[in-house]
Amino acid sequence: MASNFSKIENKEEWHDLLGKVLFKTFFHSWEWESFLESQFPWMKFEHYNWKNKALLSLARTAKKLVSHPFCEYGGPLPLAQEIVGEDFKQDLFEEFKTPLKISFHPYLLNYFKDFDLKDSPRETYLLENISKLNVETVGDRNRHRQKNRALENGLTVEKCKTENDLKIIYNFYVKSLKKHKALVYPFSFFKFFFKNPQVEILLVKKGDRTVGGNIFLVCGKNVHSFLCGFDEKYRNLGAHTLALWSELRGKQREGFEVFDFGATRKGSSIGDFKNRWGAKSYPIFELKNYSDDSHLRDSKLRVLFGFLPAFLIKKISPHLLKWKL
Repeated sequence: MASNFSKIENKEEWHDLLGKVLFKTFFHSWEWESFLESQFPWMKFEHYNWKNKALLSLARTAKKLVSHPFCEYGGPLPLAQEIVGEDFKQDLFEEFKTPLKISFHPYLLNYFKDFDLKDSPRETYLLENISKLNVETVGDRNRHRQKNRALENGLTVEKCKTENDLKIIYNFYVKSLKKHKALVYPFSFFKFFFKNPQVEILLVKKGDRTVGGNIFLVCGKNVHSFLCGFDEKYRNLGAHTLALWSELRGKQREGFEVFDFGATRKGSSIGDFKNRWGAKSYPIFELKNYSDDSHLRDSKLRVLFGFLPAFLIKKISPHLLKWKL
């Protein structure tokens, strides 16, 4: 039986097709995928064209195919306005027998219709139609209090211009994830974002001192708050709120449409923080051909991980990230 998935080996052909899709995310870029391959020798991306209706990019690891690793969204990219989701799913499961997992950006379901997808433990928060919003009134009273508190305490926002400031943000990021007993991405991720023209990194400063920062990914008219790190003292004084508000205000003036606050586990306090900006929660649906999944989050080793010194967490996390997929 002939395959409905045509494998694309040529970079230029794939890049040309990406320019024709009706929706994509920052994570579907060739630059991001090439970077991940350079960091993890056990990962290799494969690209497919499904019946000239959708593109599919999959990261092949030793035991699994993933779309997309180390980010919140993956999924097939539409070349047509309407696609029968169950047709795609049937062909997908017939074509790929390796354990496979695809996390769908919510907007992909505007194109893939009649789809039986499973809900995941994660959801994302999107503030939509921001070009028409009055940024001065966005969010609840606590958002405005935090922003005003930050300004009253002399905090300012500027773009990250040096790798030294980038390292400061990264160290705050590591400290925060250590507190939550979570694996961290290597500093090379931050350097990749720092050099990428589609990424904006905002610093929050107290005088000459950097007290935190936020990484924002830009794709089309969408901006996505992806990674951040803040001094805990200044986070409590509204530093993170000030960074988000500053980026939101800037993108609203530039005519952007969607501010993506990023994904989190359902029921988390972080989700409540994002919701209080007025962002709408969307489920992140998954498509899998297997039932088992990583139990890293439930492992007792996570308790020990929280006691490790930061330098050791930085050293061992890259070797453990494959188990997070």
